[in-house]
Amino acid sequence: MEENINNNVQENNETIETSLQEPVVEQKSNKNNPISLIAIAIALSIIAIAASVFSLINRPAGEDTAKTPKVIQKGDLKIAYVNTDTILAKYNMALDMKKDLEAKQKQAENTFKSAESKLQSDYQNYMKTGDKLTLTQQKEKEKELQERMQKLQQMQTNLPMQLQEEQVKMNKKLLDAVYAFIADYNKKHDKYNVILSNSYMSSPTLYIDKGMDITDEILKGLNEEYKNYKEDK
Repeated sequence: MEENINNNVQENNETIETSLQEPVVEQKSNKNNPISLIAIAIALSIIAIAASVFSLINRPAGEDTAKTPKVIQKGDLKIAYVNTDTILAKYNMALDMKKDLEAKQKQAENTFKSAESKLQSDYQNYMKTGDKLTLTQQKEKEKELQERMQKLQQMQTNLPMQLQEEQVKMNKKLLDAVYAFIADYNKKHDKYNVILSNSYMSSPTLYIDKGMDITDEILKGLNEEYKNYKEDK
């Protein structure tokens, strides 16, 4: 009994720390952005990899960062694009969601560690004082400890899944907000027939004239809308 519980507790401890410390969001390695908890793919209008967001804002040396004049488009088809790396790096709603998910992950870690610590403490106490109990009481105590061990193992499995479910909900909310804003923006301004996404890591376009970049005005509008949303809550 003692060896079984000790081994299981140690194994759970190592496994849950590994599971909970791994980001819930799928990430791509990036030295400049070790933590990125809200990574989402937004098809057509927004496609981005959150793990590369912050590093992509710092453009490589030598790249022209001067404001490019807007392209005056002639004809019936008007096209623009949005840099989705910048949107995810500077959209306050995305940043708040990232903080919320980090807080939930930390809380999940603490919940597990607290339960694990209590089980270890109670087990050690039982090993010291168990001989003072009757055989029936010993059997009941061992059964209780074993059941708590099983619950701890279940928690090990459930907590990462719960965090992932929460991340999916956040992603959908962010996706809906960006889609809705861009559609409303274009409807009010009657500007473009096509608005493309442009991302360093994932983009349907290989080249777009920088004069077609409307990222700044989209980002400004998104943050203004989000600010009003928070104030009205």
